[in-house]
Amino acid sequence: MRHTSKGAVVGFMGAILLVGLVRFGLTVSGAPDEITKYGSMTVVILAGCVYFGAASLSWKELAAVSYLLILPYIAVELGGIGYTWATGKTTIFHVPQYSFGMPVNVHFWVHLVAGLTWQPLAVFGVMLIVRAVSKRWTSSQHGRPTSG
Repeated sequence: MRHTSKGAVVGFMGAILLVGLVRFGLTVSGAPDEITKYGSMTVVILAGCVYFGAASLSWKELAAVSYLLILPYIAVELGGIGYTWATGKTTIFHVPQYSFGMPVNVHFWVHLVAGLTWQPLAVFGVMLIVRAVSKRWTSSQHGRPTSG
């Protein structure tokens, strides 16, 4: 991976972590979920999908980036759910609309497994879609025929 890509990955990881910590701080301090929900790590991850998907990275590099973008997200999610599990205090990380009614201990383990399996794969898939659209767009802008 090129040096500039590494810096961008670190930047996105830092932004995801920062947004997640703000979200955690808001929920623990008692801010209403209607406010806390705007601290969205998902939005930052999606911005990373667009950025890296449009970059000229190999599929192997995109796969690595997808895991790296999920790491800070899953760390914050597990921290938030773990906090709820340990203290019994409700946080935005374990409310019915996000936990699908699961007990907190099950929700914790499901997030761990998802963070190591399908979530990075989903991010990878989004980046591949962005890459395909980006290539089609740039080739049509330059008058080159598109394949497929």
